[in-house]
Amino acid sequence: MTKTIRNWKTAGLTDDFIFNKVMLDEEICLEVIRRVLPDLDIQKIEIPNAQKEMKFAPDAKGIRFDIYTKDAHNNRYDVEMQMENKTNLIKRMRYYQAVNALDSYEKGKDYLKANDSYVIFFLLF
Repeated sequence: MTKTIRNWKTAGLTDDFIFNKVMLDEEICLEVIRRVLPDLDIQKIEIPNAQKEMKFAPDAKGIRFDIYTKDAHNNRYDVEMQMENKTNLIKRMRYYQAVNALDSYEKGKDYLKANDSYVIFFLLF
């Protein structure tokens, strides 16, 4: 007997679970970052973290990066999959960038010595 399954949604990279599983593969994540930022010539990244939470002060808004990693030069990368437009994207990206870069600035260290940080948003709208 054959059953017909109706309303079955095929999962793809836009599915949060699938996106995280795929991007947790170090080689795939590195290749995605290389293709988005080809001028950086990134050779190696740390094993990516999924759903990394960051908060820089007890009363500050916390964030959760979809995929977070660093390269050999301690530059930081956040890769996000955005399904819908909540009309706050520009300010949200600015906040993600600020939090991502925050610990690059050590007391007494020249601003020019701070590591770089990159926030990559894949938008489906």
